[in-house]
Amino acid sequence: MDHARPFAGVKVCDIAQGIAAPYCGMMLAQYGAEVVKIEGLDGDWVRNMGGRIHGDHSAQSLATNRGKRSLALNLKDPRGLEIARRLAREADVVTQSFRPGVIERLGLGYDVVRQDNPDVIYLAVSGFGQTGPYSKRPATDAILQGFSGLQSITQDSNGTPQRVGMAIIDYITGLYAFQAVAVALHAKLAGGGGRYLDVSLMNSAIAVQAGQFIRHHIQGGQPPANGVPVGTFRTRNGFINLSANRPDHFARVCDALGLEDLKNDPRYDTHEKRLRASSDINGVLQKTLGDRTSEEWVSFFEELGLMCVKVNDYGDVLEDEHVKAAGTFTWAEQPGLGPIPVPNPPGPAPLTVHEDRALSPVIGQHSHEILAEMGYSEADRTALVDAGVIPPRA
Repeated sequence: MDHARPFAGVKVCDIAQGIAAPYCGMMLAQYGAEVVKIEGLDGDWVRNMGGRIHGDHSAQSLATNRGKRSLALNLKDPRGLEIARRLAREADVVTQSFRPGVIERLGLGYDVVRQDNPDVIYLAVSGFGQTGPYSKRPATDAILQGFSGLQSITQDSNGTPQRVGMAIIDYITGLYAFQAVAVALHAKLAGGGGRYLDVSLMNSAIAVQAGQFIRHHIQGGQPPANGVPVGTFRTRNGFINLSANRPDHFARVCDALGLEDLKNDPRYDTHEKRLRASSDINGVLQKTLGDRTSEEWVSFFEELGLMCVKVNDYGDVLEDEHVKAAGTFTWAEQPGLGPIPVPNPPGPAPLTVHEDRALSPVIGQHSHEILAEMGYSEADRTALVDAGVIPPRA
């Protein structure tokens, strides 16, 4: 075992779909686990999320399936289901993300799998968890952003709740799931046996907002701002994010911008008053920031010793000199797509251009290879292709 591939030899049967649980499987692969992704003959539905950008791939499938091998199966056929059951019996980890009750009806629930594999670590990811009044409800990232309270503190200038424009809760859930599986694997190696892990988007979305819930409870209402002036401000050519959250920062900003009336206003003469009136203060500040560029304001506020950045788009990030120097992306040679920017997640060793960990499989790419390893002959596999259980050889 080494730090680069501590999960080498760990077998993962990844029956999950979407983003959250598959992202957990991807992270396990980054640390050396052998991850077999089981998907239908038409592929995991995430392959269509946002539209396919090339062949079998959407951007999200490229992000969540790196380092895996794909086995495409018709699980409605008993022969396909038996293949999946065999893989689950031999796996150290099984991941699934179906709505509670669905995987059980399919015959791959925890109680069935652990009969033949008592030491299995079984991860079940769902929207609202496996128990409770909402457990059977369908849920997406957007639904949980609204349900969890996140949107109540992410508002525009009119007070309208805003959704984070990406599947942030899905990815957070994937990281919590990876953490739970990694800890369970450590316990298993120490003799702790298998474990059932119930990880939900709801609990993940709430857990990451721990400080906000504590403040809400103690202060008896919606938490005020963390600091002021803090926020996003329009400039002549875009936007900046300013973070001036210490009590003395307010006076420093007012002095630098000539806002003596604001500084001396008795409505804002304590930090607590300013926090409650942050929207009003930010509104006054906004009126002074539209006449210079983002770059000019970043330089201005940094000279004051305050944190300020230009609001970047993705193109800005990809071209940023610090991002390049930090090795944040590897330009992986994804077949059919050429070089694509793949972020190096914190922790694992950085990816190399042609490394399997950086590449994502097409639907069923490894089906014949995996079945051959399981002892299925060429004739067996041909019969399964003819029966519509697996795809033809890629």
